Amino acid sequence: MKQTASYTERKQFEIYDGGHALLYLNEAPAEISNEETGESVPGFSYTGDMPDGGTMIEATGVTDENRRDKFVAGLIGRHYDMDAQIAVLANGKDTPEHAAELEQFMALRARCKAEVDELLGRNL
Repeated sequence: MKQTASYTERKQFEIYDGGHALLYLNEAPAEISNEETGESVPGFSYTGDMPDGGTMIEATGVTDENRRDKFVAGLIGRHYDMDAQIAVLANGKDTPEHAAELEQFMALRARCKAEVDELLGRNL
């Protein structure tokens, strides 16, 4: 189930533990209301599978140098496990069904890259 959370500060990602990262995707403008004063300030909302609006991915050994690749692979892995990825890529376009599977995989890959690039390009 998708959950949305709002913050006054922009978010990018957090290394959750040695095998996972939280990515803050689907950024949108938000108004944060102070229930005590009734005042509101501009902020940002994020929608993901975690209560804090983050999206949990598998990501081990994340460094500054490999962060983009690890995050893209983690997002793809939410849809295709490694065996399925290998099968789709190995099948290629040898049948119309395989060509359609490869096209669908490549579209997902492009979307994951765009999401990670947007996330890593945020000015915090």
